[in-house]
Amino acid sequence: MCFGTDCEDDVDVQRRSFLVGGVAALAGVALATRAGAQATEKAPPTRVLDDPTIQHGSVTFRSGDEEIDGYLARPKGEGRHPAVLVIAGNRITEEYIPNTCAALAVAGYVGLAPNIYHTVPDSAKTVDEINKALEGHTEDDFLRDIRAGAVYVLGHDAVNPGGLGMLGFCAGGRRALLYADRYPDAKVVLPFHPGKTEASEVTHVKAPVQIHSGTADRHVPVSDIRELERALKTQGTPVKVYLYEGADHGFLAYTRPTYKPDAAQLAWKRAVKFLNHHLGN
Repeated sequence: MCFGTDCEDDVDVQRRSFLVGGVAALAGVALATRAGAQATEKAPPTRVLDDPTIQHGSVTFRSGDEEIDGYLARPKGEGRHPAVLVIAGNRITEEYIPNTCAALAVAGYVGLAPNIYHTVPDSAKTVDEINKALEGHTEDDFLRDIRAGAVYVLGHDAVNPGGLGMLGFCAGGRRALLYADRYPDAKVVLPFHPGKTEASEVTHVKAPVQIHSGTADRHVPVSDIRELERALKTQGTPVKVYLYEGADHGFLAYTRPTYKPDAAQLAWKRAVKFLNHHLGN
């Protein structure tokens, strides 16, 4: 169920706990040694977890008969804001996922990353162990948890209830599209290097879509992105694709060696502008 190197990178990041805003975020959350050194020696320009204008941390909510966790970030103070779900391609304990929620809060949104990999035990360290823990877990199971996150965040007292944005990475980008195909409360979709998605899976997507991917992505070829773009355009779905020259898979994730700061900053600027236009922030 893991796509490309997502699970491999998740294994790498299980080594170092982190604190955000002086408060422990997720128990047992860890980062790769190389990422920790990067963050402590010189904070990446896209890291905003210490921004004093936001508040963030772990939350729990119901998904069917289970209680699952997630990571939520919001602007400080009173008022309501548009919501954006952040759909990870692996466990949400890699720091760039909480950071993405925090970056949304800095931009004036409430960002929630539901832990759709909550069935994977902390003891699962290797790709094989993680995939074994996900045996029998279907896209419907993932979408059920995403839907639970949407219901939770849309009911939050800091959120405008009119609809939400969907932002996803890799397999999470694919699932953001699948969610928008099923649920009309998805008002905008932002997939970053989405996993292979067939035209037949997104025939009901009406929300505008903005896709970000790298020309050097080793796991999501540009041909797949162009194929998805053609399918969406053919059915009348508004879609814009941005390709980043020389960028590899995970170029937005500063916890990974594939991080590309210039591309990450440009992509995020475009993403926020897109969200502002369609969610009215």
